[in-house]
Amino acid sequence: MIRLDGHERIEGALRGGVIALGNFDGFHAGHQAVVGRAVHHAKDDGRPAIVATFDPHPVRFFKPDVPPFRLTTLDQRQQLFGAAGADAMLVLPFDAALAATTAEDFITELLLERYGAAGVVTGADFVFGKGRGGDVVTLADHARRLGFFTEMVAPVDDSAEAAPSMYLSSARIRSCPSCAIRRAVPSAHAGRSAICASRRGVSLGGWVMPERVCRSRRDATGTSTVSTSALNPESRARRSMSARISGSRGG
Repeated sequence: MIRLDGHERIEGALRGGVIALGNFDGFHAGHQAVVGRAVHHAKDDGRPAIVATFDPHPVRFFKPDVPPFRLTTLDQRQQLFGAAGADAMLVLPFDAALAATTAEDFITELLLERYGAAGVVTGADFVFGKGRGGDVVTLADHARRLGFFTEMVAPVDDSAEAAPSMYLSSARIRSCPSCAIRRAVPSAHAGRSAICASRRGVSLGGWVMPERVCRSRRDATGTSTVSTSALNPESRARRSMSARISGSRGG
């Protein structure tokens, strides 16, 4: 699988692709759903599927003194994205220039002009641009006007009745006490972490809880407890619809 530098213009066969856009650190089931939709659209339209990820993580740029928190290295992400069917991984270096880029310029100058995106797929909570000024509504508005398509993939959980607090996220995995990521992963080896909530129980050099997702809650006494529930692919539900907003932009 090809690794692309976000500073460079995409040319040739990879231009005009469908881009899955996010951090995708840990590549849990929610991330897999986003990338899966991008791969699906790319195959349907005969286009390349590209997964865009930020490195360093935006939090590392704005808060350089925070303890190591990465769940996966770039090499590990590239391996996972390739296994999910993507043709390329696009690494967007999160630097001062990117942090100062407005949401509109991120769409017009980067996604469309530099990367030639025909479509963009994100999670429901994805935000981007200076001051977190852009979100899925911003993308949809620009898609209608500028002629590309965008899809928002709703949060993934294992139960249609689950509360919103049970949605999968990298932040929840990092903070999950049963995973003991902070205790089990030395700071010099942050990439060798457990990958919870992975549909296939992918092991990337650390330990793994296959086919399970961690849940933390408080009991009647206020004490934090943790339980786990099997992630049955047939029972997973998305609580809100995933909508594709289309324009008429070509490759």
